[in-house]
Formats: sequence, C-alpha cells, structure tokens
Amino acid sequence: MLILGVFLAIHAWQTRDLPIDEPAPQTVLSLLDSPGIQSAVRDGEAGIVYFFAPWCFYCRTSIDNLDKLVREGNLAWATAVALAYGDVNEVREFVNETGIGLPVLLGTAGTASDWSVKAFPTYYVIDANGRISSRSVGYSTSLGMRFRYSRASAW
Repeated sequence: MLILGVFLAIHAWQTRDLPIDEPAPQTVLSLLDSPGIQSAVRDGEAGIVYFFAPWCFYCRTSIDNLDKLVREGNLAWATAVALAYGDVNEVREFVNETGIGLPVLLGTAGTASDWSVKAFPTYYVIDANGRISSRSVGYSTSLGMRFRYSRASAW
C-alpha cells in the first residue's frame, strides 16, 4: 500500500502542470521522411500523442510499448512527436534503432510549450472528442498505456 501511495504521489507531482480535461492543442507538423504535414490528433477516435527526445533513455524503452499496442490493435492510433533534437538525422536514427512504425512528427519549441512538455517522455491520451483525458510523464508500461486509453475510449 505504501509503494502505491508513493507511486501516485510521484505521478501527481510529475503531471501537476500538464493540462487535463480540456481540448488538445491544434498541432499540425511536418512528418519525418514524408512530404506534407499531419495533425498530431485524429478526429473522432481516442488515441495517444507521445512526445519524445531522441537522446532520452526512457523514451527508447517505452515507445516500443506504445508501438506494440497499435500493431496489435489495442489502440486506434498513436502519434510520436520528436522534440529537443539537434537535427532530423538524430530523429531518423532514433526511429531506425527502435524500429517503431508510428507516424513521427517533427515538433518545435512552440509545440513543447503548447502541450506543456517539460520532461521526456510525456504522453497524452486524447478522447474521441479531442479532449485530453489522461497524461503521464516518464516510462510507462503497455498495461499503463492501455489502461489510460481504455478509460478514454469507453466514453
């Protein structure tokens, strides 16, 4: 019981400045290695927007959990947004090394500000109405992501 209490207290502290129960920011960014732009959020379906930095150890270890949920059909969609990178090659290397199949958008400092991202990884669960229903900072298991998503997709 004590461990759960400590975990919940740390999570509350880490997410204290992140938006919740409000519309997701309108974010349209360039795709990595594809022409054109794409919205970070899909209309009408619940999903996850995952912010990462290519140099982040916890991003490398948890993004596979997210990618697997999408591949296995346990999540309608997920978008990965690269932030805090030196150049596009650094993002490409991250994608190649992790082997993820998620769409990767190239974020900016403005993107980080719009979504209140100050640490990596940060992810938001977006409900079918385009509202932020949950958020988390740091490593997350597939089970944790799936649980947060299932609450959003049930509405």
